[in-house]
Amino acid sequence: MKLKRIALAIILTGFFCIATAQNQLQAQEKSEATIELSYYKKADLTKTIVAIVKARKDQKFVPAKNARVNFYVIHDNEQQLLKSVNTDNKGKAVIILQPDLPLNEDHSFTIVAKIENNSLYEDAEEKIHYKDASLTLNLDPHDTAQLATARVTEIDKDGKEIPVKGAEVKFYVHRLFGIMPAAEENTITTDEKGEASFAFPKDIPGDTAGVIIVAARMEDNERFGNVENKAPTSWGTKLPTERDPFPRALWEPSAPLPLLLTILIIFGGVWCTYFIILLQLRKIKKNEELTTDNATL
Repeated sequence: MKLKRIALAIILTGFFCIATAQNQLQAQEKSEATIELSYYKKADLTKTIVAIVKARKDQKFVPAKNARVNFYVIHDNEQQLLKSVNTDNKGKAVIILQPDLPLNEDHSFTIVAKIENNSLYEDAEEKIHYKDASLTLNLDPHDTAQLATARVTEIDKDGKEIPVKGAEVKFYVHRLFGIMPAAEENTITTDEKGEASFAFPKDIPGDTAGVIIVAARMEDNERFGNVENKAPTSWGTKLPTERDPFPRALWEPSAPLPLLLTILIIFGGVWCTYFIILLQLRKIKKNEELTTDNATL
């Protein structure tokens, strides 16, 4: 009987050791990681690089939290470190490019994002290569046709600004919780002048002055990435002034002021009458007390 117990104890100890070794081995293994890079040039001319990092977990890729991402710019075949950023809970790491970013002769730039020597994730890298483009937006508030014109240009090797033909520009309207397409077909391709003109619908609600914010975007362009511009205009329909939420009327919770004044006068007169009666009763009582005292004397 003792031998059986000893043998069982040895077997259980062996299983425990094997399980512990496997767990330690799994803890030492690094997760496979991927990086997705995007470039955005905003209306204020700031240039942003966004890296989305995902790691393999249970046969699927999920956002990689707290992953260190190193951003480099390649210039003259050399990598220069721009910044190192840790990803947030959504696996996102963002940097704003410096205005004096080194450019190639054709005014293009190359950005590389890397995960290097990380204790949790395998090494990974992603590269993007774009040219700098400008997108201007022209809106004439007095134009009855409400024609919005976007113009896309780039700088050539000689430093001259030239139009970009064949670029797709999408037109949007800013709303309270984001942006919405200005129409079902909101994509216009630039012509030989680099211009894309879009006739805005005349039934888009604006504020009380009819002002709306129009946005023009190039999205995921192979040469220029994501570029946008925006501007306000009075092309929207005027929002009616909000009715007084607490109007004074007989059929509303708040009564009209003349009616309130009348009621106050009536109740005030009644209470004044009560007060005068009380004063008279007090005087009568005092007179009775004086009469009683005199009779006693």
